[in-house]
Amino acid sequence: MSNLGYNFTQDFQDAILACLIRHPNDFYAFGEIIKPEYFTGPAATEVVYHLKEYRDRFGNYPNFTTLGNFAFHAAAKVNVDHAKETLDYVEKLAEIDTSDKDGILALSVKFAKERAVYDAIRKIHAAQTEGKGENADPVKLMEEAMKVGMNMNDLGLSLYHDSDKVIDTVNDHAYGVHTGFAEFDKLWKHGWAPGWLIVLLAPPKRFKTGMAINLAINIASTQDADVLYYACEISQELAAYRALSNITGWTQDQFSEQQEKGKLIAKEKMKGKLWGNIWFKGYPSKGVTLSEIKAHAKQVISTYNLKPKAIVIDYAETVRPDKVDREAPDWRQQADIYTQARALGQALGCCVIMPDRCNRETVGQSVPSMKSFQGAFEKAGIVDIAIGLCATDDEYKHDRLRYFVFLNRHGEAFKHYDGSVDPERMQLTVDGEIEYNPDEENDENARPRFKNYGKGRRNHRIATGVAQTQND
Repeated sequence: MSNLGYNFTQDFQDAILACLIRHPNDFYAFGEIIKPEYFTGPAATEVVYHLKEYRDRFGNYPNFTTLGNFAFHAAAKVNVDHAKETLDYVEKLAEIDTSDKDGILALSVKFAKERAVYDAIRKIHAAQTEGKGENADPVKLMEEAMKVGMNMNDLGLSLYHDSDKVIDTVNDHAYGVHTGFAEFDKLWKHGWAPGWLIVLLAPPKRFKTGMAINLAINIASTQDADVLYYACEISQELAAYRALSNITGWTQDQFSEQQEKGKLIAKEKMKGKLWGNIWFKGYPSKGVTLSEIKAHAKQVISTYNLKPKAIVIDYAETVRPDKVDREAPDWRQQADIYTQARALGQALGCCVIMPDRCNRETVGQSVPSMKSFQGAFEKAGIVDIAIGLCATDDEYKHDRLRYFVFLNRHGEAFKHYDGSVDPERMQLTVDGEIEYNPDEENDENARPRFKNYGKGRRNHRIATGVAQTQND
């Protein structure tokens, strides 16, 4: 074991320490995972020990002068010659060029993980040769070593050290995903951020899937972002087919009548429209859990090098709980699905868009409320954004749809928008904001009315400017 070699030179370990001291703001999080046993040489080991001791006592990392004096006086209590060697080592670190700190930081986690593994091997070997194998569990030691650096981003943020990073991150145009609907993007200026759970709430057959498909296409069309779409009610082929209708403006009848031409137009339209990829995966209703969706997502991301910014799960009630507890009330299991969906988004760095059915009491109302979630009022406390897809029978007849933002953890709530639907082409619009009067919420006679309906769906689409696609 004495001949065990390292993939990193001693000069590199010295460069890491020099960067940690000279650029503590950049290396602050890395400092949490380094240990004295990861470094070779008595002086380096001593410096790391006192560096961490100083940070723990005073709450920040020292500069070279302070560290040299602190380490010297601490070591001199035991051995003056060793204390001088430690001081000389700190002075050597102060002379190291750290202009390539970004590259050093990028390799630092790999360095720590490698040294952790070697340290675990040493402990296992020593325990075996000394006949004390029962004191060193090889599996546990190696598992702990492999975990080093895995959760660097989960260590949290120092408000003082990371304030610049926080401001830059949240204001980065790539931080959240924009919906592609102008009115929504005006409300959520930075987009829907990673870890957010967005629920589209509506009665049965009121365009939940259509809206989810429109959002997926918009997200992949307005930014370089992939979308994972889990169809748990209809097949993955039918979900993708509806997406093609939206992109091309062709109805399903047109595709059926002119398949070869439809294929060419679909390819042409997608080349000019999609920046990212939309990946469809279907499961039978109640045939998949969120843990299985997470496993599939990780696999497809790794296999095809996808960079998803949004995951669509269509829809909540078709997902099976991870553990079916017959003694647990249904409302608890329903709420757990929301909690797991939100955790899925946080784990994969995506927002999660999950349509769901409203309860029976909401069907006859003008707009939903936090009491409208199917199965569990507790869902209202879990979601980040809840958008009701609303339509009276008269509005539905004339292809009108209203969007009501009744829960919004990250902005203004009770925003109400008019919209239109082309059901044959799966094209939905979010038009201008309209008035919302809470006193009229349950008044049938006071529900919103829209002008220029036209007579029937075809005339309505022409009147409102929704694109018509000809056979040629």
